[in-house]
Amino acid sequence: MTIDGGAPDPFALERVDAAPGPAPHVHPDIAGFWDSLREGHLSLQRCSECRTLRFPLSTHCHVCLSGEYAWEPIDPRGTVNVAIRAHEAVSDLPASGVSLPEPWRGMTPYLTGAVDMPAGVRLPGRIVCTCGRALRPGTPVRAVLLEAADGATTYGFAHACP
Repeated sequence: MTIDGGAPDPFALERVDAAPGPAPHVHPDIAGFWDSLREGHLSLQRCSECRTLRFPLSTHCHVCLSGEYAWEPIDPRGTVNVAIRAHEAVSDLPASGVSLPEPWRGMTPYLTGAVDMPAGVRLPGRIVCTCGRALRPGTPVRAVLLEAADGATTYGFAHACP
């Protein structure tokens, strides 16, 4: 993607090919987040009153309680804070009665974790990495677009494996 004048858009996300994960549940209050992904950016809420960048997404600012905000694209670069490799997915969680969606069962093994972003937030997400280095804290990654099982666009992170 480019911005006016043909310069590369520093906030544009690249789409990567990975096994599709479950489709997201899109609540109307956070539809702007999913809209920004469809447009190729990772955007978060910026409070209009105190200017706090909000994550988790919310109807009101967790600092000043204002309900006014704007969606703002963030730098897609980040560093791994913590990551795990899931070798198998359980088919259900008996105590809770919850069954995992079929896509998770077909994705194993996969990496997931939390990534520290330069904007000052820590985002959870799937991590696409074939070399295993993304399991180490401090490893640089970049937010990317992933396709969900129903064709919806979601996000994750990718390490530039050698």
